[in-house]
Amino acid sequence: MADINRLLFGTLLVCFAIFLFIVFKGPGRVEGKREKSRVLVRVGAILQSVSFALAWTFRRPRVTPFGGGSFLPDIMIALVSLSAAVGAIALVWTAKKRLGRQWALAARVVEGHRLVTGGPFGRVRHPIYLAMGLLLLSPVIGLSSWLGAGLSIPLFSLGTWLRTSAEERVLSAEFGGEYREYRRRVPAFFPRLK
Repeated sequence: MADINRLLFGTLLVCFAIFLFIVFKGPGRVEGKREKSRVLVRVGAILQSVSFALAWTFRRPRVTPFGGGSFLPDIMIALVSLSAAVGAIALVWTAKKRLGRQWALAARVVEGHRLVTGGPFGRVRHPIYLAMGLLLLSPVIGLSSWLGAGLSIPLFSLGTWLRTSAEERVLSAEFGGEYREYRRRVPAFFPRLK
């Protein structure tokens, strides 16, 4: 059983590294008009980072959080955990590709900026934060103790709220009614079932 835990840990670590590579790989910085409350955006990013650290640090000894000695629940939980990580990678890659040169780690608008509403942005307004949430859930599901899960999820949620609030202000100021219509039509994080 400990072998499954170690294998899952290593595999999720590789997924995390791939995710970070996708996020930080790019043509470099493109300057633009930034959101005025950069401090809150940085606090949000710090809270999100701490949430990941907590999810990875407070680990449980077995994959199955409920005890027991069965091999099948360990495998099933590991597969769900790994699926969340792979889904996060696919979603962040697709969303970043759709944004193109408009992609940035912090809320800002570049010259010639256009509102992206296709691809994953047609289903949710913040697919990259959704991908980050899936990436956080992967160790929470497969590795974290109850303490790690209980601390990391609220911190991530608060950090994400701070960052998306800044993003929403920037896009609303830049695109006005077009963004308000998009916001009315497309949910922030959880796609509507059709």
